[in-house]
Amino acid sequence: MSKAALPEKKKKEVKGTPIAPWMVTFADMMTLLLVFFVLILSFSTMEVERFRAVSMALQNSFGFQMMNPLNMIPVDNPPRTENIIAPIKPEPPTTENTGMENQLDTLGNRLDTNFIDEIEKGLIIVEQDEDHIIIRFPDDAAFGSGSDWLEPQMVPIIQRVGELISDFDMYVVVGGHTDNIPINTERYRSNWELSSARATSVAHELTWMSDLNEEYLYVVGNGDARPITSNATPEGRAGNRRVDILLMERDLTEEREVFQGIQQIPTYR
Repeated sequence: MSKAALPEKKKKEVKGTPIAPWMVTFADMMTLLLVFFVLILSFSTMEVERFRAVSMALQNSFGFQMMNPLNMIPVDNPPRTENIIAPIKPEPPTTENTGMENQLDTLGNRLDTNFIDEIEKGLIIVEQDEDHIIIRFPDDAAFGSGSDWLEPQMVPIIQRVGELISDFDMYVVVGGHTDNIPINTERYRSNWELSSARATSVAHELTWMSDLNEEYLYVVGNGDARPITSNATPEGRAGNRRVDILLMERDLTEEREVFQGIQQIPTYR
């Protein structure tokens, strides 16, 4: 006897249109993109410019135009920021935490060491505080009575000062000063002209042998307007007749502050 033939199993019919495999991957990608933008919108402190750059980069990468969440943020209702902790800004380095001197301190130390003999003889006076350095040339050592011609001994000293200053980034203000006794000669009509001429003489010697940047050099004639001692005695008047070189560090000083600094120098009142 022959075995009866077994009935063939019928294949299940798949209802509906079959889904292409790549559609699953594409759907996952779109879902992730949606989650990505929802998270971005949830950040109330987002930086608009940075987000715009990221958004443009994504558009270029995927090759299609995406919805721009920036358009969904109302201009008249900016994100609340009262609970945001401001980032801690690092403090600028100082000489205490870096162990390094700033330009002003370095220049002051070099002036003290390079002009020891001149300072002891009273030919030059160096004063310094946290904002500026003053190099002072007394009248009795630098000039003759009523003259703007430098004494020969002062010329090489001032030239050495100019060479030293030119190694640093400084505003340089050369100011001439007189006592309160009026002057009226054929050469000078007033103390302003005498003080200006003396300051100019010093400025010429500062720049003669050095690479001092004249863009940051100022020459000022103060007359008797800024005394440092009383004009009631001959000694006091001699102290007021002087030429001062005011040095202020350019990295820490704006140009308008140079003129304010001139007015802040301690004077006799």
